Amino acid sequence: MTAYVLFFSTALSQERLSWIDLALKHSFQDKGGGPAGAPAPAKPDVFVYLTGDALYSLNDTESRLIWASILSLSTIRLVCNTDALEHRGLSLDPLTEYVPNRADGQPAAEKKDGASFWSALISSTLGQCPETRRDIGWLLLSSPYMFPSAEEMIQCFTAALDRGCGVRLFAYLDGCHACHAGQITGDGKNIGEALEELATAAAEKHLSCSMMLHQHSASARGYQSWDDGMGVIGSSCLVRPAHIRDMGAMIRTGENIPVLLSENAGLEPCTVLQYNSHDEPDAIPVTILITRNPYSTDYAYGGIAFAAACAHYGIPSRVIFLEDGIHALTGEHHAAEGTEIITLPELISHLCNNENLHFFALVTSLHSRGVSKSGKLAVVKEIGPDELGTLLFQQHEGTSGSGQRILFF
Repeated sequence: MTAYVLFFSTALSQERLSWIDLALKHSFQDKGGGPAGAPAPAKPDVFVYLTGDALYSLNDTESRLIWASILSLSTIRLVCNTDALEHRGLSLDPLTEYVPNRADGQPAAEKKDGASFWSALISSTLGQCPETRRDIGWLLLSSPYMFPSAEEMIQCFTAALDRGCGVRLFAYLDGCHACHAGQITGDGKNIGEALEELATAAAEKHLSCSMMLHQHSASARGYQSWDDGMGVIGSSCLVRPAHIRDMGAMIRTGENIPVLLSENAGLEPCTVLQYNSHDEPDAIPVTILITRNPYSTDYAYGGIAFAAACAHYGIPSRVIFLEDGIHALTGEHHAAEGTEIITLPELISHLCNNENLHFFALVTSLHSRGVSKSGKLAVVKEIGPDELGTLLFQQHEGTSGSGQRILFF
């Protein structure tokens, strides 16, 4: 049976937990109503993995009540990184008083029995994937050292290689900084050296390993490739395994792997490899959740651009605005006079004719902020929590059940 996986490593707000709770209940709660005496249809398992600052939600009184509601569903399993819990002085005990035997902890590093948080995550995401489709990808969005995502990726990739899986790094936005050569960290984890060690370990195990930087994100941050007349030369300030590639190359590589994680992500793994009429693997649909305010960071723009690029290459893509991301759809947006900056409403209007790309807005996020969607954005469909649950946890319309990637921006 296919299992759904949710992975969170950054802070989990009560708002996020609330819509997750409602979306899960819509899709996985036994609603009855079937023929008398007929057994209820089996529901797939949902594994929720927590590490990093997401763990603080377990010890917050209000958030803990929402977790208890989520875990009241018999199909939900919560797995926490116990090393990250201990580092933060946290415990699962307050939660297990509400819902005994529904939450489990695993150490980050493998013990003698081979069990670890990261190996459990990999097992859940891979499901029954064929041996030829067992690569683990990570979309890295944030810079190292200021944020833990790069180190978490290293731990995940290390576990993946130990389990015979290839690894694929896709560095996007500030994630490009993880590939800078010459990092000097003292006693801390050196991400650049760790990436080179991963590439060496993959080669020794005869496993695939690629590390790609998004071309525009890289050049904006000072990493460039150039043609010296004899071929393309990579930036000398990048670690050896890293290469700058355009978005098309990144997406084509990502299409061929079943698992794509990020600092916050969800997915329904591909258990059966589906092929289209051209004898090529079906593209895995992508759902992008825009959760942050526009303009102050590149996350909102970068998420929309990523979805648009996927749609351009034939991947069914959806963008859902919720939480603070809803502000991209409200009011009148005007760029400063004399600049060529495109506003997010303009970008959405420009992209709305792509049949592979659809836009949605969560009405509860609008209502909680006392705002309404701009009348000029009729292309963005307003949805409630039930419809959100359908979009996140049920098959994409027009696809063959080849899974789904959910990425938070």
